[in-house]
Amino acid sequence: MADEDAAAELYVKQLLAGSRDTWAARLAEHPEWRTAGVVRKLIAATDGYNFTSPLDAVELTRITTQIAESLPSCSTRDSLVADAWREHAYAQLIVGSYGPAMEAVAHSDQVLTSVNAFETARTRLMRALVLRSMEKWPEAAAMARNAAAEFLGYGDLPKYFSARMTEAIVLYDSSQYRQAAGVYVELAPLQHQMPLATIALALHNEGLCRRELGEFASAEKCFVQAIAFCDRLQLTSLRAKAHWHLARLLMRQARYDAALTILNPLRSEFEELGMSHDLACASVDTAESLLALGEIDQVAALCRGAIEYFRTAGLAYSTGAMTALAYLQEAAAAGRLTVTDVAEVRTFVERLSHRPNLIFAMMSP
Repeated sequence: MADEDAAAELYVKQLLAGSRDTWAARLAEHPEWRTAGVVRKLIAATDGYNFTSPLDAVELTRITTQIAESLPSCSTRDSLVADAWREHAYAQLIVGSYGPAMEAVAHSDQVLTSVNAFETARTRLMRALVLRSMEKWPEAAAMARNAAAEFLGYGDLPKYFSARMTEAIVLYDSSQYRQAAGVYVELAPLQHQMPLATIALALHNEGLCRRELGEFASAEKCFVQAIAFCDRLQLTSLRAKAHWHLARLLMRQARYDAALTILNPLRSEFEELGMSHDLACASVDTAESLLALGEIDQVAALCRGAIEYFRTAGLAYSTGAMTALAYLQEAAAAGRLTVTDVAEVRTFVERLSHRPNLIFAMMSP
């Protein structure tokens, strides 16, 4: 295994050279790269892509599943295949592709019959994350708690910490903000034992809870600390999300000018990262801030740019997003855009990634 991993380190370096659209072709030219060691090395490399270049992470994990599935039968094959599909599920979650994420979890489940309870708990936790994105909150919270108990029994504190964070974000999604904040209070004594990236994510998520509880000073402190960690670790996508939620916090306090200084460059960042759902939501937030400042004439141009992005992106929910943004554009151009319009479009867009077939039903202005 040591020899295999040593060879794999060189193979992976060669495989991942260049842009992601060259990776598959390069792999096809080198069948000798299809080893268990390469799968292990690619899985280890995934974290470096998830929060820095999410679209690269999707392609990297897709290739990893292909290699894992092609491995001959051996004592570690099933575990590696399950690992690869879990990583692919998480990469799909980050870019908002929830259907493919659930399919990846199902693939992981298929090979777990001969794998121990610890591995099963890992897949259960990933399923909880996907169910959370599908708004199946009670089921997701129960799965996360179950996985956390399993990890604690094995003495794996980092995975226990992650599972409890999953439970907390599910509680947040189901509007149980006080209970979610309580989980982070329970986890605080363990933070010093966690990787910095995990601490950054915990601070980001706790900031969401504090904001909803009206604890604006605490929320801002959480987001600022999370951004500092992300800058230090170059966690690009998480930093972008933390900036976005900081902007939303400023909007809650009617600090619209300050929010716009964050939102205006952030939309381009979301576009470059391929975080399309976040781009749509941030566009609606920008429209609300412009409306609040009486700069309604800028809203139409903003929406035109976002619509053009969705037109070329080819996403499952592009049609719905474009329809909703077109409504804002037309209302703004006609001078009839209201706060109620923006709120209804925001509600629609936020639910769209979970329900891509949802139809925008507001009447045209």
